[in-house]
Amino acid sequence: MKRPTYTLPSIVKKVFRSGERSLPRTEICSRMEANELNAFLDLDSTALLEKVLQMDQSPVRVASSEAIVELTYQPHQLYDLAYRFLRDTGAPKKLEQIVAELRRQTQFGWNQILRMLQLEKDTRFVQYQGDIRWFLAEWTLGNDQVYEFCRKNAITQVTSRSLIHFLEQEVGIAGDAAFLPVLDDRFRIDGEILYIIARSEDDIEEQIEEQMDEPAAAEVAVTAEAVASETIANTESVSETAVSETAQPVLHEERTEKMKPLITKEEMTMSNTINQQVLEEVQQLLQEAISRLETRQQDMSQEVVAHFQQSNMQAIEVLMKEKHKHEQIVLGIQQVLATSEQQ
Repeated sequence: MKRPTYTLPSIVKKVFRSGERSLPRTEICSRMEANELNAFLDLDSTALLEKVLQMDQSPVRVASSEAIVELTYQPHQLYDLAYRFLRDTGAPKKLEQIVAELRRQTQFGWNQILRMLQLEKDTRFVQYQGDIRWFLAEWTLGNDQVYEFCRKNAITQVTSRSLIHFLEQEVGIAGDAAFLPVLDDRFRIDGEILYIIARSEDDIEEQIEEQMDEPAAAEVAVTAEAVASETIANTESVSETAVSETAQPVLHEERTEKMKPLITKEEMTMSNTINQQVLEEVQQLLQEAISRLETRQQDMSQEVVAHFQQSNMQAIEVLMKEKHKHEQIVLGIQQVLATSEQQ
């Protein structure tokens, strides 16, 4: 089970309430368990606290008594400016974005800010595992609310274009709530579609594959010659010259096979040998084309996730068009290969 989970230092910081500077170890562990902050971790509360205490940039340290743990944060104007920056923008930021803003507002240099601004020690800032951005501890997490709304209303997918409207107007999550589908296995992002996984994983896998394959299959219901032509024209990753020099003679041979004059047995044997060699070369080139397209698809999936987190819908739309074209080409190549193997 995968859910958005605070980093270990952030879990400990979430335990402290406003104005608290120190707490007994037992109270810290009790609050962790009561709020289920370590519910999706293999560490119990005691082991988690000990691990955080040993960190170089730990937000807490042992006080004068071993039974008491205190915060290491020391107030500074930079922390207050960073807090206001995130609060005013209402969005999580990477450290370099925060530093750039503080450099604009103050006379401090980049290295000075990095040295003084240790957000790990300020209880107002938290991070989630797998996300390098900084969030405000006061912000809520909207994943559970979105998931329950989708289950209740039998919603299985939402397009990225309508996601903001969907979250604000339909689900009604708070304006300062974070929604992190990438860190939650109840959601899946595929291209410009956010899928809500409300059933078993196997069922959802089958449903998504069917939804993605049906339109592609309908559009690729063309002849082998047309598919090969589209492959040669559109696949940037494939050696266009090699494909055009080998695929076209084979297809031409298939069209004119019945028009060939009678030839001798020796000529037939030689012709078959040459044709087999050409066919094998074509098959090898097409297999390489599929491999390159699949590699590009994997790269695009990572790019889509990055753009989705930044709400860059225009870039996602461009990638989706490229992805759709590649799916058509792959299906076309597979059809050509299947036809050639029957020869």
